[in-house]
Amino acid sequence: MSGREPFAYAIAFQGDSFIMVRHRGRAWEMPGGRLEPGETFEQAAVREFSEETGMALEPLGTIDVEGGKVVVGRAHSRCCGPPHPDAIVEARMFKELPEDLSFPLVEYREMLSKARAIVETFK
Repeated sequence: MSGREPFAYAIAFQGDSFIMVRHRGRAWEMPGGRLEPGETFEQAAVREFSEETGMALEPLGTIDVEGGKVVVGRAHSRCCGPPHPDAIVEARMFKELPEDLSFPLVEYREMLSKARAIVETFK
């Protein structure tokens, strides 16, 4: 790892749709962020997910990525109030990736494919 702080983000589904957030000043991305001291990757993903979407995350598995982990799971209805108003402009469910992304499409496409495979094992 290159001295960057470790991070975790979530790919969470409701049925065939997955949730993404739009940060103020950025495009669409999966909810996530940096780990806080003493936090596991899964704990960070669950915390960031609820802060950014106002929903609960039920983790089902993880995918290792350089510098962190992607936590794959199911999104559950609102649990935690509205998304963080200073950072999140919108949280929305998608069936396909939107065009306006914060990070490279190839990364999202690969992670989404792996995440769908994990979720399929729980059906």
